Amino acid sequence: MPHIPDRLVTYPIGAAQILANKVAHDMTVFVKRHVFTALTDNPGLNWRDIFVLSQILRYPGGLTPAEISGNTRLDPATVLRANEKLRKVRFIIILEQAFDARSNLIQVTPEGAEFLQELFQTYLSKQATVLENLLPRLGKQEIRDIFETCLDIQEHAEQLSALSPSGKVRRQNRTAYSRAALQDSFDDFQRFPEFVLQVYCRRISNDYMSFLKTHAMSKMSDKQLRKPRELLTLMTLEHMTHDATAMDVAKLMRYDPATTSRAVSILSEAGYTKPLSGYAADDRKKPLIISEKGMQAVQEYSALMINAQTMANERISGERSQAEIVKQLGVLYFIGNRTEGFASIRPGKLA
Repeated sequence: MPHIPDRLVTYPIGAAQILANKVAHDMTVFVKRHVFTALTDNPGLNWRDIFVLSQILRYPGGLTPAEISGNTRLDPATVLRANEKLRKVRFIIILEQAFDARSNLIQVTPEGAEFLQELFQTYLSKQATVLENLLPRLGKQEIRDIFETCLDIQEHAEQLSALSPSGKVRRQNRTAYSRAALQDSFDDFQRFPEFVLQVYCRRISNDYMSFLKTHAMSKMSDKQLRKPRELLTLMTLEHMTHDATAMDVAKLMRYDPATTSRAVSILSEAGYTKPLSGYAADDRKKPLIISEKGMQAVQEYSALMINAQTMANERISGERSQAEIVKQLGVLYFIGNRTEGFASIRPGKLA
């Protein structure tokens, strides 16, 4: 179990959101670099399209667009675009309901199932090379323990995301379906655990972020800091123990450099950060320091996160023990260290 800094335990929702986002991002990078490029034929589908297709495949009776959105945590418009692309390449069929388009059933065609079978076989081949050369394989019980811990985190995140601004709970326990799928399909899931964990962590990250946006970020006094990009960049700079650059933030947060540069520029113009003088002209490599105004914003958001956690504990989940929080963050740390190994392999470097 890795050591978890006390400050992360103080803000477990924010810490878990960031750690889970790293896992989801790193495995997406691996799949894009090494799996998509090795397929014999990919008819212009991106990761989100294939993510949607793989979720539909698990339900032979089909899913409605709303169910796909709930399972993937993708917004309805994104699901609609993905479904249209998948329909055009004949990987899905849409069983339309005459009186309610929201009840349309989406099913995978034999062609779509065949495409996914090739994708998963390719993934398993690439994964085997990574585990043989870079990382140890996980044992069966170890995989089960990690899966079950992640589903505990997912259930907590799902509960929080169901809490409306007014304090009402719109409960949808989709994690129950995830637990049932784990029991039914564990033998298949354990063949490629990092891929499955990527799905769990994407849900965790999106649900916790939904909660934080609604109950903490939206209450920041400066409207510029109600956007995750700027606020999380500022929080990351404050978290780092050394003089950090925009490139350091991009690496830690899994942002692309251009996105981080825009955030740093906005923060600097607003007086929340300032670069140290005497460094290279490339703004991405200039060490940044947080101003007094920036520290006040960090303290404001930290207080809002604690208030949101307290409110959520009272309304939904009850207070979790420190031991439980440490265990869950430790598992996310452990997964993140492994998936970072997957993401670190450059294109062309995996046989």
